[in-house]
Amino acid sequence: MRIAVLNNCVPFLRGGAEHLAEALTLKLAEYGHSAVLVRVPFRWHPSRHVGEHMLACRLMKLPNIDRAIALKFPAYYVPQANKVVWLLHQFRQAYDLLGTAEGLSENSEGRETREMVVQADNSYLPEARKIFANSHITAERLNRYNHLQATVLYPPLLRHDHFTCAEYGDYVLVPGRINEAKRQRLIVEAVHHCKSNVKVVVAGSPERLEDAKTIRSLIGNDDRVLFINRFISEDEKVELFSHALACAYLPYDEDSYGYVTLESYFSKKPVITCTDSGGIGLLVKDEITGLVVPPDPLRLALAMDRLFDDKVRARRMGEAGCELVESMNITWDHVIESLTK
Repeated sequence: MRIAVLNNCVPFLRGGAEHLAEALTLKLAEYGHSAVLVRVPFRWHPSRHVGEHMLACRLMKLPNIDRAIALKFPAYYVPQANKVVWLLHQFRQAYDLLGTAEGLSENSEGRETREMVVQADNSYLPEARKIFANSHITAERLNRYNHLQATVLYPPLLRHDHFTCAEYGDYVLVPGRINEAKRQRLIVEAVHHCKSNVKVVVAGSPERLEDAKTIRSLIGNDDRVLFINRFISEDEKVELFSHALACAYLPYDEDSYGYVTLESYFSKKPVITCTDSGGIGLLVKDEITGLVVPPDPLRLALAMDRLFDDKVRARRMGEAGCELVESMNITWDHVIESLTK
């Protein structure tokens, strides 16, 4: 088939959704399809422009396409007769994040935008012949707000055989795009309370200049924190995971388990996360594959100290995480079959 993968994009920002869209396009070609990735520019600040992006997607035409696979808002509004949606997340700013620092304001403009988004989701998402979701969290949210059903389809890594474990070193790795919702600040605050010699490596591109400034200000003069303030290559990431003690992934109410979690487990490293981090709870089992603690710097410091002081426990948890992931059907065979049948 000739397949278009539809995703939105913000210039110069890259995260898990961008990685998944590119991986899916490559894998579709590997499985014998002709695939193209269509990126739809989208920014929601200021919110009055959200409707313009939605309209642009409704007016978009895709000639010579046998199937479209749409991933995110507003790309899933693009009309196509043979479309499936693999929902990574809706425009959460109009749903569960409404009225928060990460969402639309509860003023007249914010309420009008929210109503427009909800009505459009209710009208246009059912156009898809099938709706999949990247996690049970995403599926439950879609059902709660829009009364629509989705089948959970877990996203694999593009590849995982290059991740290795060289040692259980002295640092906790915190990789990924840096913003307030990912809460890297918590682990930086936590290291100041650690009693062991554990260190922290924060590595990734900040979403805004303010996000980088926040991390730098929290680090201060503490040489136990290394801030790699840029996008890291795949080879760098593999190397950092290979020598890490553990990984920390602390998002607030994340939709899915996150690529970081899979990468950590394929490196046989345990994951530290928080009780309110959402879909990551599917893979991070407290005291089994990692440590799950409240989003409090003191509790996070205790978790890091525990792993640093007992690296045998860290190894066992990391190995258990790898075994758990390998026992689940998180494969491209399953994904490609589901999206193209």
